[in-house]
Amino acid sequence: LVLNKMDEDYAGSTIRQTFIAMGTMFKSALMNDMIAKHPMNGVRYTKPVRAVNDIKFLTIDEQRRFLEAARRSHNYFQYALILETGLRTGELIGLTWDAIDWKKHTLTVNKTLEYRHKQGHWRAGPPKTVQSYRAIPLTDRAYEILQTIYENREYQKRADTLSQTLEYMDRQTGKMLKLVMGDLVFINWRTGEPAKNSSYDTHLYKLCDEANIKRFCMHALRHTYATRAI
Repeated sequence: LVLNKMDEDYAGSTIRQTFIAMGTMFKSALMNDMIAKHPMNGVRYTKPVRAVNDIKFLTIDEQRRFLEAARRSHNYFQYALILETGLRTGELIGLTWDAIDWKKHTLTVNKTLEYRHKQGHWRAGPPKTVQSYRAIPLTDRAYEILQTIYENREYQKRADTLSQTLEYMDRQTGKMLKLVMGDLVFINWRTGEPAKNSSYDTHLYKLCDEANIKRFCMHALRHTYATRAI
C-alpha cells in the first residue's frame, strides 16, 4: 500500500530506497519474534530507476541559448537562480526572504513548497533529505538576481493565497515550523500566487522550442549547475 501510494509522486530511486528500508525493518522484526512472518515476501517494485546516463544537463552553448530565450519570459530569474545555486524546484518555490543572508551572501535551504493537485492546496515540507539542509554561497549573479526581485517586490500582484501560513514538521528536530506564504521570494506575475511545480516544466518546453534545443525538465538545470561547479 505504501509503495503503491508513492508510485505517482516519487521517483523510482526513492521507491527503491523505501522498499529496501521497509524490508530491513520487517526482517529485523521477524528475527526478534515481533511478527510471525515477513509481510513483504513476494512484494516487488516495478517503477524503473533512472540510470546515471539518463540524467540530462545542458552544454555551455545550450545554456547560453536557453537563457537568451528565457530572458524574455517572466520566469527568467527562477531559471537563472537555479543555474547559480542548484536549488530543487520545491526549494525554489518555497524560498522565503528570511532565508537570504545579505551580509554573508548565503541562501539557506530549510523547507520546500509544492502544490498538491489532487487535494487542491499548497503543502509545505522539509527538504528532501537531512543532507539537503544547506547554506549555499551566493555568486555575484545570484545575489544580483535576488536583490533585483527584492527591490521590486512591492510592485508584485498578491493573491489571497499569500495570507496563508503553512505548518510542517522539521526533519532535523521533529518540531513543527511555519512557512509564511507572504514572505515567498517568487510570485507568479499574472496570478499573484506561487507558480505551481508543473507550470515550470510546461514553460521550459516552450523556451526550449524557442531556443531550438532539445526539451528538458527543471531538474536538468540543477544537474547543469552541478556540472559547471565540478
